Amino acid sequence: MNILRSFQGKLLLFFLLIDVALVGFLIATVSRGAREALETASREHLRELARFASHDIDEQLQLRWALAQSLASNPFMTDGVINTLGRGDSLAPFMRRLSLPGNEGKDADLWLLDARGNVLLRNGPRPSVGSFADAPWWPKLRGGVPQAWVVSEEGLSRVLFAFPLLSPQDAEGVLVAGFDLSFVRGGAARQGLEVVLLDDEKPLAGTLPEQVIRELRSLRTEPGQQNTALINGTFYLLVPVEGFAQEHGFGWSLVLSVPAERISGPVDALRQRVSQVGVGAVVLVALLVAWRTRLLLRPLHQLRVSMRRIIDGGDLSERVPVQSQDELGAIAGTFNLMLERLANRTAELERSRDHLSLLAQITSNSPNAIVMLGMEGWTLVWNEAAEKLFGWPRLEMLGASFLERVVPGDTRERFTALLACAEEGNPVEAELSLRTLQSGSIPVQLTVSRILDAAGQVQGHVCIARDLREVKRLRESLVHSEKMAAVGTLVAGLSHELNNPLGIILGFAQGLLRRPTLDESSRMGLLSIESQTQRCARLVRTLLDFSRKSGPTRERVEVASMLERVLELARGQAQRGQVRLEIVELPNGLPGVEANVPEMESALLNLVGNALDATPPGGTVSVGARVTPARDGVELFVADTGSGIPPDVLQRIFDPFFTTKPVGQGTGLGLSITRSIIESHGGRIDVETAAGAGTTMRLWFPVAPALPKEASV
Repeated sequence: MNILRSFQGKLLLFFLLIDVALVGFLIATVSRGAREALETASREHLRELARFASHDIDEQLQLRWALAQSLASNPFMTDGVINTLGRGDSLAPFMRRLSLPGNEGKDADLWLLDARGNVLLRNGPRPSVGSFADAPWWPKLRGGVPQAWVVSEEGLSRVLFAFPLLSPQDAEGVLVAGFDLSFVRGGAARQGLEVVLLDDEKPLAGTLPEQVIRELRSLRTEPGQQNTALINGTFYLLVPVEGFAQEHGFGWSLVLSVPAERISGPVDALRQRVSQVGVGAVVLVALLVAWRTRLLLRPLHQLRVSMRRIIDGGDLSERVPVQSQDELGAIAGTFNLMLERLANRTAELERSRDHLSLLAQITSNSPNAIVMLGMEGWTLVWNEAAEKLFGWPRLEMLGASFLERVVPGDTRERFTALLACAEEGNPVEAELSLRTLQSGSIPVQLTVSRILDAAGQVQGHVCIARDLREVKRLRESLVHSEKMAAVGTLVAGLSHELNNPLGIILGFAQGLLRRPTLDESSRMGLLSIESQTQRCARLVRTLLDFSRKSGPTRERVEVASMLERVLELARGQAQRGQVRLEIVELPNGLPGVEANVPEMESALLNLVGNALDATPPGGTVSVGARVTPARDGVELFVADTGSGIPPDVLQRIFDPFFTTKPVGQGTGLGLSITRSIIESHGGRIDVETAAGAGTTMRLWFPVAPALPKEASV
C-alpha cells in the first residue's frame, strides 16, 4: 500500500490504467468496427443476392410465360385442336415431344383443353385432370385474356399459365402449362443461404418457423425501409419479388437467411487476438514505467525537500539549490525565478486589490446594465443591472454570444456598426431595441466604448444600456397631455360659439309657444325644438365641464323616470333604424342614485345611440337596471343584438377621438366623455361583448343616501 501512496506508485498506476483503458478501447473499437463492417457487408451482400434472386425469379417466370405463350400462338396447335374435333390423335406425338424448363422438363406439365375446358392431351408427371371448366379463371380465358395463378397440390406450390388458342373469330381451345417453384433457390442457395418464397405470409418454396413469420410481418419491403432482422441468431432479409409477379398480382416476397455466427465468428477471433496483444503491452509498459520513474524521482525528491522548507518557512527569499544542468536543474532555476517574480507580483497585487474591489463594486451596483464583450462577441462581464434588465442570469450569459441572444435580427447590422465606430476611439451612443427574456424587445439607450490592452490593441467593448421604457412612456404622456390641453381650449371656444345660436333658437321657440293661436301640431313641433335645443345646450355645458374638469351639481334621481326620459329622446332614432327599443321590467323598490341629471342622461343617451347604430334593422336594444347582489349600488345596462366589438377595437373604445364610424358621422369623444361622467359620479363602466352575440354596457353607481324622515308635529 505504501507504493500506491508514493508518486512513483501513482505514476505507475496512472500509466497502467491508461494502458488498460487504451487496450480496452482498442478492443471495443476494433470489435465494434469489425462487427459493424461485417454486418454492413453481410447485409449488402444479402441485399445484392436478394436483388439477383428476385431478378432471376422474374427472368425464369418471363421465360416460362414466353415459352407457353409461343406454344399457344403456334398455328399448328390451333389448327390441330380444330381439326381433331375433340380428338387429340394428330397432336399426341407433338405434345409428347414438347419439353418445358424445370429439371429438363420432368417437373413441368402441359394440358391441351378444348373450348369447353375438357382435357384433350397432356404431357407431364402430374396426375391427369378431366376438366378445367369449373376453374374461376375459365370465363376470362374464354374472353381471350391469358391467366396466371398459383395452386397447392399435396403440400407443394406450383404456378400455372393458361393461354387461349385463338382462331380469327373465337377461342378454339386452351393451353395450360404448370411449373414447380424449384427454380426459386437459384444462386442464393449456391452461396449457402436459405431461400424461402412467401405469398403474403404463406411459404410457397421452402419453410420458415411460425415465430419467424410473425416477426417478419413488422418488416417493410418498400425501398429505403427496414427490411432486415436478427431472429434467434439468424439474419433475415425480406425483399419483394418485382416484375412479372407484381404485374400478375402475385404478392410474393423473398426471404434470405444466414446464421449470425458467420459474422460474429471472425470478430470473436479478432477480439481474442487483440486482447492477447494488449495484455502483453500492459505488462511491458508497467515494467518500463517502474524502471524509469525510479531513476526520475530521485532528484525530484531532493527538490521537494527544498520546496517544503520554503513553504514551511514562508520566506520567498529562500532559493532552491541548482545541482545539475539538465531539465531538473532548469526546473530549479525556473522555480527560483518564479519565487523572485512572485515576491514582486505579491506586492503589486496588494496595492491593486483595493482598486479592483472598488471597480467591482461600482460595476456591480451600477443602476445601468454594464456588459463587457470580447472581440468574438462573447460576454465577459454581466452585472446585476443587466440581469434585472434583460432577464438572463449572469452564469448563463458568461461565455454566451451577446449578439445572438440579446440583439434582435433586424438590429444586428446597426449594433455591429456601433462596435466598429467605437473601435475608432470615441464612445458612441444610440437608441435601439434589445431582446429580453420575459418582455421581448425593449428600447434602450446604448453607449459603446472600446477596451485596449497594454499594447494599445482593441480587446473588446463595454456596453452600457439604460432602459428607455419609462422615458418613452413619460414622453408619450406629455405629448398626450399637450394634445388634450389643446383640445380643451378648442372645446371651450366651440362651446361659447355654439351657445349663441342655441340661445337664439331657444328664444324664438319659446316666443312662438306663447302665441295663443298655435295649433296642436305646431305646438308639439315647437316643444320638440325647445327640448332638443335645451338638450344641445346641456351637452355643450357637459363638454365644457369635461374640458375644464369642473365638478357637476348633483341631486337624487329616480332611475326609472330617468330611463324613460332617455328612451323618449332616442325613440326617433330607433324608428328610423327600424330597431326595437325597450325597457326591461324594473324591480320594485329600486333605490335612487345621486347624479347630475343632464350629465347622466347625456351619458345614457350616448350609450343608447351607439347601441342603435350597432344594431341592424329588426334587432333590439334593451335598457334596464337592478340592485347589485351586494346591495352596495345600482347597475344600469344597455344591451344590443348587434355583431359585437372586435378585440382590437375593444381596447381603444374609450380613447378620445377614436371612432369606427365614417368621416363626418362621429368625433370619437362620446364614450370618452361618457366614462368621464360615470367616473366623476363614483361609478364605473364595464363592457361585455362577443362576436355575433351583441354588446352589453354595464354601469355601476353607488346608492344615494336615504332621505331624512320628516319629524312628527
